[in-house]
Amino acid sequence: MANQRYAFDNALSVQAERLCTLEAVFDEQTIGQLEARSVQPGWRCLEIGAGGGSIASWLCNRVEPGGTVVATDLDTTHLGDLDHHNLDVQVHDVIHDKLPEAEFDLVHLRLVAAWLPKPRAAVERIVDALKPGGWLLAEELDFVSAVPGPCLDTQAEALLGRIVVAHNACLSSESSFDPFYGRRLAEDLSDAGLVDVGCAGHVSMWRGGQPGGRLWQLTLAQLRDGMIKTGEVTAAEIDHAIELFGRDSVSLLSPVTMGAWGRRAEGL
Repeated sequence: MANQRYAFDNALSVQAERLCTLEAVFDEQTIGQLEARSVQPGWRCLEIGAGGGSIASWLCNRVEPGGTVVATDLDTTHLGDLDHHNLDVQVHDVIHDKLPEAEFDLVHLRLVAAWLPKPRAAVERIVDALKPGGWLLAEELDFVSAVPGPCLDTQAEALLGRIVVAHNACLSSESSFDPFYGRRLAEDLSDAGLVDVGCAGHVSMWRGGQPGGRLWQLTLAQLRDGMIKTGEVTAAEIDHAIELFGRDSVSLLSPVTMGAWGRRAEGL
């Protein structure tokens, strides 16, 4: 997605790598959550904020034969190369654009709702697009756990701690991003009227030189100016943090990835 609500512009060349890195970090747990929902052949699925399209592609294969997938984003730049006969790519704003009523067996969104000014209202609109008995699976981050692991020295640990603070402050001030929305996700699904609601979190150690460390490098490069404006870190400190995240001796505990799911009640 790419507008004033989202800090990462899909039109930038660096964003292609960032989207691929997001997939490397998150896809395994996302697919596990989707498998737990027992996605079936013949289902009609909606992937909101499809990004680079890896999960939309997985769903296309999973719902064969007879199933279809709609993949949406505000900017579909990186979805054009997907080649599935049962995929429909659409430019769509989940806040302002209409969704069809009672059409989908599954709706999935990852790292979308926390960017919205009124995520609960968006969830309510998404619920209306589910068939009775259809599943909603949403995944969002909670940065409560994003703290440095053992680094080269205490100064490096302190710097990475301030980097996280500056990252959160930048995104909160320059967009509607809520870095702690993950803990509220399940409640919003319940309040939207879903049943059989559940929630589980996943945390891992992100190391320098691996996808988690690279994700931090790409994120810091794009947020550089905004983070400097927060006054928490300097340009030189951001450059040093980017260099640190390239070292395999450096680690940071990941944000909690909260996956929440619920089902639209039968007869609604």
